[in-house]
Amino acid sequence: MKLGVVLRADRIIREEKFQQRRVITDYGPVDRLFSGRLHGVDTHFLYGRFPGRRTPSWEIPYQANQAAFDSLGVDHVIGTYVVGGIDKTVRGGDLVIPHDLVTFSGPQLSLPPAGSRFSNAHVIPSICPRLRNLLICGARRAGIRVHEDGVYFGFYGFARIETLAELELMDRLGARIVGQTMDPEFTLARLRRRHYAAVTVAIDSYHDMREESEQDPEEFRARSRNAIGRGREQFEEILRAGLADRDERGDELDCPCAGGPTGSHRDMFASYPEDLL
Repeated sequence: MKLGVVLRADRIIREEKFQQRRVITDYGPVDRLFSGRLHGVDTHFLYGRFPGRRTPSWEIPYQANQAAFDSLGVDHVIGTYVVGGIDKTVRGGDLVIPHDLVTFSGPQLSLPPAGSRFSNAHVIPSICPRLRNLLICGARRAGIRVHEDGVYFGFYGFARIETLAELELMDRLGARIVGQTMDPEFTLARLRRRHYAAVTVAIDSYHDMREESEQDPEEFRARSRNAIGRGREQFEEILRAGLADRDERGDELDCPCAGGPTGSHRDMFASYPEDLL
């Protein structure tokens, strides 16, 4: 396993003496990569998906980030995210390990085919069950409380947060958390047939978002900063503990979720033959 983690893992990078590297891709350079070994696993941290400054979600260099992982031979990816809580059980500061996602729109991004022709990503299951289990076991071992499942709702393409009607719709559809950045990162990783899992921290709750107009913006920002900072520390603890547990058991994360259909029929997810178009 070669693991890529999108996380500003300051403590691990410092304590394990990870080395910064720069990768040149067809989509531009990626210079915020830190490489090393963690519990025997080749691990590469992408120090935030934003290139040094906060940008709108549609300006994140998703293709460059995944192309950099291509160059490093990464075959497993863990994304970390800041989200809003939809399910009424999720409060600000809570951690959620999603088991699936919903995305209805997003940027029209792809990567050149790894094989002879383009094929849509096969995404059932969407989240790698064994990589997700590594995160869950890591949280349990580290004594960190997490919500061990939940649907991530990808609200993408608008420079605003959700309306009340949208929040209520997501709640009725059974979503637990909402964010803007899990896709297309997820889709591009799965186009490369990488195993993919995620861990998230909520900066606000369903109640907070419904009552936004009544809240002091400075108090909200302070709560958000605290939740994000603590969330990053907990992400590091979960990753350390999960990899340590795997190292002790000797388990290999061999999972068919990143492959295509295995039956005798033609791959229905491949592009149509050109002579039919």
